[in-house]
Amino acid sequence: MVNELNILDRMRASLRVHQFNVNTEKAYMYWARAFIEYHNKQDPSELGRADVESFISYLASERYAAVQTQNQALHAVLFLYKDVLGSCPDWLNELVADQKATHKSNILSKDEVQSLLSNLYGQEWLAVSLIYGAGLRANECVNLRVRDIDLQKQNILVRQTNGAAGWMTIMPRKLLPSLRTHIEDRKLLHIKDIADGIGEVFLPTNVLELYPNAARSWSWQYAFPSTERDYDPVNGNLKRTSHISEDQINKAIERAAIEAQIYTRVTATTLRNSFAVHMISNGVESKQVEALLGHGAEEELDGLQVGIESPLDELRIH
Repeated sequence: MVNELNILDRMRASLRVHQFNVNTEKAYMYWARAFIEYHNKQDPSELGRADVESFISYLASERYAAVQTQNQALHAVLFLYKDVLGSCPDWLNELVADQKATHKSNILSKDEVQSLLSNLYGQEWLAVSLIYGAGLRANECVNLRVRDIDLQKQNILVRQTNGAAGWMTIMPRKLLPSLRTHIEDRKLLHIKDIADGIGEVFLPTNVLELYPNAARSWSWQYAFPSTERDYDPVNGNLKRTSHISEDQINKAIERAAIEAQIYTRVTATTLRNSFAVHMISNGVESKQVEALLGHGAEEELDGLQVGIESPLDELRIH
């Protein structure tokens, strides 16, 4: 029986050496633990391809895991073998390659992305366009603050869940006019809210400790706020309720996909994956794409942006 805690501690340390973002670290740790416990804490080095396939099959058939979830679990297992155990059998690389080939249908063509976006409007269109055009996760997009969108430098700061800075990604050039108009409209709304005494926004505790007045600051407002208002459970003050939800984004994508007559399941993750594939097909190096997605070692933004354009800039947008 393997020492589970020892392996997981080593995996966490390795993930941090590679500077994976917080969400990826949590997911990889979760799936590594699930894999070890599924096989009754048997030493992973004693397992074979059939054992890994059995685990992925269990996720699909018993836990109804989506394809993207199965893929994430498999890559967590790959990281466990390669970067923690120091051994990556050929059969594991083959299994990962086979899964990629099997699930290519989860990548949209550029024409399909354009058709999908043409069936979205307003704030939802802008948010979904950013998810594809900047390679964002849904939660990363809805959590964007005004200060994270630099229209002059044309880049986007992606934050960690605790509000700390994470990494930079590119901004689609064709979205600049729409983003500028959206932010100007959002600022007018914030000015009105401040005048009405309700211009605060939810912030992580660590941010409020550093910047006590940040909740009313324009730069910390959500770029995609919810239209509803609620009461702060801590002090009872009326506030603008957080941001639009991930569920709202994914439902909008689902409706648009149906109207675009795309008959495979489409989510925000599908668009993020499509961004990565389209970037690589345009000749961008995979390590640069990984850095823009928040994976791997941190890179200098100026170095990443040289000669790189978002795949959304190739589309006709409305």
